[in-house]
Amino acid sequence: MSWEAVTALGTAFTGVVIVVTAFAAIIQLRQLREQRRDSAAVELARSLKDIEFIRAFEKTISLPVGISAKELRSLGSEYVDAASIIGLRLEMLGVLVYRGAIAFDVTEDLAGGGIVSMWIRLKDFARETREQQHYPMYLEWFQWLAEQYEKRDRLHQKPAHERHHAWRPPS
Repeated sequence: MSWEAVTALGTAFTGVVIVVTAFAAIIQLRQLREQRRDSAAVELARSLKDIEFIRAFEKTISLPVGISAKELRSLGSEYVDAASIIGLRLEMLGVLVYRGAIAFDVTEDLAGGGIVSMWIRLKDFARETREQQHYPMYLEWFQWLAEQYEKRDRLHQKPAHERHHAWRPPS
């Protein structure tokens, strides 16, 4: 075998190794992205069962839909604190969903109805706070996220136990 043939075979082999390596890297990157999203979903679920968040959620969900900021503040600091806890937690969640760190559909399944329910109770509080503090970005991502789920008519969808009543675990 001539030196040129050996060189050609070596070059071809190197090309094959590079292509195989590239495919392996793509597969690993996809798996890493899926693992990261799964981890983010688990962390989201954990954050929603945090006792501080649960207490704030219970206080806030008890508020009437469309309550004014003045009415909310008149209920006392514990309600204002609860509104702030809910708003800031959902603000962070909105950014994470927008950036793709947490999947939109997973977030909708875990908390979509709650997000919309919280927004329709706290939007006047958020808007008044924006005006009072001259900070138009206050709870902007919370609002964005709630509006995304409102567009999907989240509060009027059938509950999961009805939508997926025929579901069976994979074999």
